[in-house]
Amino acid sequence: MTSSMSIYETSRKRPGMGALVTLFLAPAFIFANMYTTQAILPVLSLDFHISAPSAGLTVSLLVLAVAFGSLVYGPLSDRIGRKKVMVGSSFLVVIPTLLCGFAPGFTTLVILRTLQGFLMPGLTSVAIPYVNEEFEGKGRGLAMGIYVCGLTLGGLFARVGSAALTGFFNWRIALDAFALPTLIAALVMWKFLPETAIKQRGEINTPLQRGTFFRQTLQDMLLHLRNRRLVGAFIIGFTLFFGFIGTFTYLPYYLTGPNFKLPTIALGLVYLLWLTGIFSPFAGSIAGRIGARRAIAFSMGLSAIGLLITLIPLLPVVLFGLALLALGMFSTVPAVNLYLGEQAERAKGTAASMYLSLNYFGGSFGAVLPGFALIWAGWPGVALLCLGMVLIALTSDALLCR
Repeated sequence: MTSSMSIYETSRKRPGMGALVTLFLAPAFIFANMYTTQAILPVLSLDFHISAPSAGLTVSLLVLAVAFGSLVYGPLSDRIGRKKVMVGSSFLVVIPTLLCGFAPGFTTLVILRTLQGFLMPGLTSVAIPYVNEEFEGKGRGLAMGIYVCGLTLGGLFARVGSAALTGFFNWRIALDAFALPTLIAALVMWKFLPETAIKQRGEINTPLQRGTFFRQTLQDMLLHLRNRRLVGAFIIGFTLFFGFIGTFTYLPYYLTGPNFKLPTIALGLVYLLWLTGIFSPFAGSIAGRIGARRAIAFSMGLSAIGLLITLIPLLPVVLFGLALLALGMFSTVPAVNLYLGEQAERAKGTAASMYLSLNYFGGSFGAVLPGFALIWAGWPGVALLCLGMVLIALTSDALLCR
């Protein structure tokens, strides 16, 4: 067994520049599908004669599908291999993406969007253990940062691209247009990503029997839940996305309110602060050098400071605070992803799936609960609630992850 493993390790192809470029393009193009309808919700409301909350189902149900789908693909990749799952699921995403533009009614569109959400974690939940297993040393942090950077810029690509194409043509062409980059991402992964390097003990290339698969997956989940360090990472994932989504979802009410009265166009430009995600590769490299826990504490602390600064009702100051918040959040993600790889002794795909599932559930709650805080206490209520989540993450990092 040992000799065969050593032969496998020495003969396999190491990730090169093509793999790094793929780790940027693939999440940018595929994860962009999550946000393609967010910028055109008013257009969908007019076309289908539905309310704004109903149109929002094209986003909220997709996010929930991502949360549930994240629990599937990580364990599956533990059994049949990382690359197979990432490439296969990405090719499948092309189908509902292409069909969205041909949806005869709103219900069909929501079903197709939900299917997109269920398939996308085949990339997002498996890429984390893939990077942790395929890259070594300082290159691991850089690769994780590049992956997170792709996710971040994919969100901007979706919002700007779908809005522009809808303005020039219509929403159907806009949604269909994303099928091509999705297909390109799947082809690039198939071509340039090396095969999974590590064959975990008895987990890959074993018969995939339904009863055995679910029983083993449950055992792996229980194993991870007994690891307090992983539980700490799961808590950080939940609170991280809660604070991020909560802040930027209800930010328009603050900036268009009596303190600032920003017009809609100027408000849209505020989301360019997401470009701070380009520093994720740098943040990942730092996390690889100083340790994931220290990097998490520093970046989440930066987010906490940013949230407090937004309470000062001066526009330049608020924008500076939001920039610190976004930079801190985007810098935390590669550090937590690296930490997961360090702490999961086996079934790393399952650990990543549990983390991402809780991450998106946190985002779902973050899209709702801060709204009540806004009603009760205005923007200070939103900022302090999200700050509370950041403090929970810092406490988890200090007590559970140590």
